Amino acid sequence: MKIVQISDTHLSARGGRTQDNFAHIVDYVNGHVRPDLIVHSGDIVIIHPDDADDRAHARELMRRFDAPVLVVPGNHDVGEPGAAPWKGIGVSEERVAAFEAVWGPDHWRRDVDGWTVLGLNSELFGSGLDREAAQWRWIERSVADSSGRPVIVFLHKPIWSALDEPVGHAVDIGESRTRLLALLDQVSLAAVGSGHLHCYRQTLRGEAVEVWAPATGFVGDVDDTVPGTLPQLGIVEYHCEDNRVRAFYRSVPGLDDVTATSVTEVTEAIAALDAGAVS
Repeated sequence: MKIVQISDTHLSARGGRTQDNFAHIVDYVNGHVRPDLIVHSGDIVIIHPDDADDRAHARELMRRFDAPVLVVPGNHDVGEPGAAPWKGIGVSEERVAAFEAVWGPDHWRRDVDGWTVLGLNSELFGSGLDREAAQWRWIERSVADSSGRPVIVFLHKPIWSALDEPVGHAVDIGESRTRLLALLDQVSLAAVGSGHLHCYRQTLRGEAVEVWAPATGFVGDVDDTVPGTLPQLGIVEYHCEDNRVRAFYRSVPGLDDVTATSVTEVTEAIAALDAGAVS
């Protein structure tokens, strides 16, 4: 089985550079990789989870892939937990429901070719929402029903601590990791793929491969503080065979490795948010 992970597309109904990058991704994945499954690990839309036009436009763009596409939400898709979410955009029942109306369930399971692939909503962990409790119950059931199959997990924010020092916003799932890892210890965990940090890194966690997927929209600056990261756009290709996962970073021809401040659609979306144009 071959899986492609894409992440942090940050697509806007206004088009622009992130959409240009996405077009190169689609052509490369369809024409060269030809995976069995594509997983988008969140931050599908450009900035604000309440912009229905961005969400609908991104959904149409995602239909261009030939392989089936499964998605999990990022903080820009549903908001994030905690007392001080970015720009005050907190995760809520309503925002997750709006996401699900377009993309389907915010957490899911796919059993294929002897493997179990789990998608989790990282933005629910620590939220205190009823949906968080429901997701925990679902994870417990999925773990109990794994039947020894190797398991791959996808979510937006990393499970393991990403940075040694706090940076003012959530970069991983925080204190929820202890409970989640205790559950995942009960399965044959082969790989965990996350996004959010806009750079590529691969780390061995026991027998499992932890992957930070690069963004396709724009590069981040976490490489300044974390060793072993690659600050380039691209995708991740997973080869799943003999109960083992091998993960590979793939550079995609034509991608423009811009930063967020160089993308007009991003800076204008943030300015509109600050001005209260989207609420």
